[in-house]
Amino acid sequence: MDSAKKTRITADHCSNLFWFVLGLLICYGATRLGIGSVTDPGSGFIFFWSGLILALLSLILFAGPLRDVATETREIAGTNWAKISFVLVSLVLYALFLEKLGFVLTTFLLLSFLLGVSEGKSWFRALGVAGTAALGSFVLFELWLKIRLPMGVFGF
Repeated sequence: MDSAKKTRITADHCSNLFWFVLGLLICYGATRLGIGSVTDPGSGFIFFWSGLILALLSLILFAGPLRDVATETREIAGTNWAKISFVLVSLVLYALFLEKLGFVLTTFLLLSFLLGVSEGKSWFRALGVAGTAALGSFVLFELWLKIRLPMGVFGF
């Protein structure tokens, strides 16, 4: 086994160990907040389960290189930095205009842009998927779960 593979496995192990420790710390902090029960969740309920899932997933990833040392990590070739920049800028603009334009319109515009421009889908399909996702999210959060979403200047 050459030194590059040893270094790569060591880096993987260190990052997985970091996420495992972070998951355990989140679980510990959540227990101090109070976990509660499924029917009566406490302040730390979601944090506890999120930390536990994080710790378990990091253990699974930690064991992966131990089982199959001969597996090489695939390099990221041909990274499209322009597409990454478009996505990051669109997410920043989404955050800036969310309160002003409202959840439904801003989400519709973001998803239309991401699907139409970044992914190159047909505009008919992009607008249909974006509209369905924005309205579906609105129905789920605003109407069913009664979670207030930003309404914006247009009232929706």
